[in-house]
Amino acid sequence: MPSTRSQTQAAIDFPRRKQPRTPGAPTAGCKDAPSNPTRVTLLTLSPREKVLPLSPRKRLGDDNLCNIPQSLPCSPTKQSKGENELPSASHKGRRLFFSEQPTTESPGKRNNLVPSPLHKRQETPRSSERSCLNKQPVCIQLFRQEGTCYQQAKSVLHTAVPDRLLAREKETDAIRQFLKEHVCGEKPGSLYISGAPGTGKTACLSRILQDFQNELPGSKTIVLNCMSLSSSQAVFPAIAEQMGQQGASKVAGRDLVRKLEKQLTAEGMPMTVLVLDEMDQLDSKGQDVLYTVFEWPWLIGSRLVLIGVANALDLTDRILARLQARPKCKPQLLNFPPYTKEQIASILQERLRQVSGAQVLDSTAIQFCARKVSAVSGDARKALDVCRRAIEMVELDVRSQTVFKPLPGKSPATSPSASPVPRRVGLPHISRVISDVYGDRMALGSDGASDSFPLQQKILVCSLLLLARQLKAKEVTLGKLHEAYSRVCRRQQMAPVAQSDCLSLATLLESRGILALKKAKEARLTKVSLKIEEKDVEHALKDGVLIGNILAGGQL
Repeated sequence: MPSTRSQTQAAIDFPRRKQPRTPGAPTAGCKDAPSNPTRVTLLTLSPREKVLPLSPRKRLGDDNLCNIPQSLPCSPTKQSKGENELPSASHKGRRLFFSEQPTTESPGKRNNLVPSPLHKRQETPRSSERSCLNKQPVCIQLFRQEGTCYQQAKSVLHTAVPDRLLAREKETDAIRQFLKEHVCGEKPGSLYISGAPGTGKTACLSRILQDFQNELPGSKTIVLNCMSLSSSQAVFPAIAEQMGQQGASKVAGRDLVRKLEKQLTAEGMPMTVLVLDEMDQLDSKGQDVLYTVFEWPWLIGSRLVLIGVANALDLTDRILARLQARPKCKPQLLNFPPYTKEQIASILQERLRQVSGAQVLDSTAIQFCARKVSAVSGDARKALDVCRRAIEMVELDVRSQTVFKPLPGKSPATSPSASPVPRRVGLPHISRVISDVYGDRMALGSDGASDSFPLQQKILVCSLLLLARQLKAKEVTLGKLHEAYSRVCRRQQMAPVAQSDCLSLATLLESRGILALKKAKEARLTKVSLKIEEKDVEHALKDGVLIGNILAGGQL
């Protein structure tokens, strides 16, 4: 069979790996080399260089340079013991090599050399040892942040009787003068102190009585809070027990009153100062209890000085009208006006000055709290409570954080970063407490206006005026008044307060002498009425645009 292969095709002979070849040794397949242009010519290499396999899979270690990225960030590939060794000089032959400069260093010096540019991001062993010697361990640990400044601030913002009463110098001097005139001069008399809650009535009186203990020797002081009594008639047994009468609770009411009057008018009896706090709780049918108490100082030979404290401004004129017929029995009147924003701010700043170190509350937060509280009631206790709750909020957040601090007894070479200063109570914290705890009735007050009559109280008076015109009645229940007040607020796109807060607003208006309240078993059934003429109310409230729009509508 004739051959179909072309006679002119040249055969290519590739060298075998296992046969060493010298530069001058001829091969069996090299006879046709001059006439065959497709043969491969091998380069003459150094005896120390080794031949790499053509297959990339058979190349291992650092010699496989074609498969290694130029910016390799990871650690170098592991090499076997045979690959780490340099090729010996005994191996001779022709080898393929991809690098122009072969590695000729000894294995002992190789570990201390700087790595090749392929691994320039890695650290050399010598440099890593040098960096480890320079670094010294710092003994630090996580600690909770300290909040002693917050505890000190909360302790000075208490509502107990302070050592110094600010913005009440005039009222304090009047009480001192009354006690010196009647107790030191052994002259019976009565004093009625009125004012809204939190205006300092009880605090001023308590501080003065404590200071007068040394100046009033031989006198006896009896202080009763009428809120703790079960009924108005229970005031007589309580007074008898304080005066040393045994078994006073078993004696009938009239007999007990006679015994008390006899003891108060006895010869040689020391002067007795009787303080009845929350005196309006003694309200009873016919007001027999209040009339009896106010008549005691004017009995013949009486040794009693009576001081009554209540919120209502006109308690003696409205409830005890018969006292007007006896000018001698009419008590002296002393009114405590609500605190202004300047006075509340000065009280808060005076308290916080007692805390050593940086101020815990920002000045803007103090001014904001003073404005909001004074716009509603002027209650200093409420301002103290708002600031104390805001401090508790920040303290809880700071104590939940941890900071790095050095352990005690350890002196690190490099001082660690100082722990962050605890956060100060700012305006957002005060605003959050006012909104969450006390509701929108404080946030909706007049912002720093010179008028001390709050906006919510104005709207309540307007609602009462419109409701009285619609029902043609002088007295309305608190439930109906709250419903009318809520409709007016919704019409003006304002948030109304709850019914319990509405009762508080009505009580504040009663202390101003604008409204009259007749309490009932249920708060909703409390009777509310105006104490001043409707024309005067309308004229006084028309100064604002909003109030004028409400009254101009005339419908509920």
